[in-house]
Amino acid sequence: MTRAVLMVVLALCALSASAAEQAQAPKDMVLLTVSGTIGESNRGALDPKKDSLLALQKADFKKAYAFDRAMLLGLEPGTVTAKTAELGAPATFKGPLLREVLGRIEAAKMKINFVAVNGFTGWLSPEDVDRSDWILALEADGVPLGIGQQGPLWLINTRAEGVKPGDDGRGRWVWAVFYMRVGE
Repeated sequence: MTRAVLMVVLALCALSASAAEQAQAPKDMVLLTVSGTIGESNRGALDPKKDSLLALQKADFKKAYAFDRAMLLGLEPGTVTAKTAELGAPATFKGPLLREVLGRIEAAKMKINFVAVNGFTGWLSPEDVDRSDWILALEADGVPLGIGQQGPLWLINTRAEGVKPGDDGRGRWVWAVFYMRVGE
């Protein structure tokens, strides 16, 4: 009898964990996938056929966290006002703070690589994230960033006058971000 009760309890726990994971799953189109050294996940391994754009960018993972727009909007937002070469004039960007995205998935404090739809990349160290107001902008001047218009996400922060990204890609304002990898 004790064994039967234990089996029922274990089954209910497994169902609860499965239901909780499904509750975290995106309900709409995925804008961002994060893999690497993360504690939370809501999706399984890369499927080269289903995840063809990720596979094209050489992504490979056993687990990841997928965010849709609503999930990103549910995180603490940040605002950055910056002048970009792409827009030509100062704009106000809004989106979740990068540190909130990383906190949500229990990401390790490691190098973070960002990949754009066209394969353009950049990276940040944990110190970069801690020292600045990096956001994953979803909009500029109240207008959503669409694909072909620097979206779906634009990694951006307020740079001090004269500060430039490193030649190695560190600190780049990567637009059209759709994938992040925590760790090497």
